[in-house]
Amino acid sequence: MANIGEKERSRLRMTGWVALACALALAAAATFHQAPWWLRPALFISLWTAASALLQAREQTSILLAARRIRRIDGREEPERYVIEFRGRARMIQRRSLLVAALLTTLVTLLG
Repeated sequence: MANIGEKERSRLRMTGWVALACALALAAAATFHQAPWWLRPALFISLWTAASALLQAREQTSILLAARRIRRIDGREEPERYVIEFRGRARMIQRRSLLVAALLTTLVTLLG
C-alpha cells in the first residue's frame, strides 16, 4: 500500500539525491578544511533531508500526506482509509532519518 504515486516518489528521490550531494559537499568541507561552527547544523539538516526523502520514496509514504490524512496518486488527492498504518510508517521514517543524520554528522565531526 502507498499514499503516493510514482510522480511523488520521483520528486522525493530527486530531492533526496540533491540533498545528499549538498551533504557530501559540506562533509568534504568540514573534513578537509577548518570548518566554521555553522557547517555542522547545515550538514545535519542536509543529511536529514536526504535520508527522509529517500526513505519516503522507498516506503511509498509521504510524511506530510500521512499527517494530512490524504493520498496523492497521479496528481489526485483523496481521503486515506488506512490512516493508522501510514502514520506508523511516517513515524518510523522520521526516527530512522533522524538517527542516520545524527550518526553521520557525528562521524564527520569526529573525522574533521
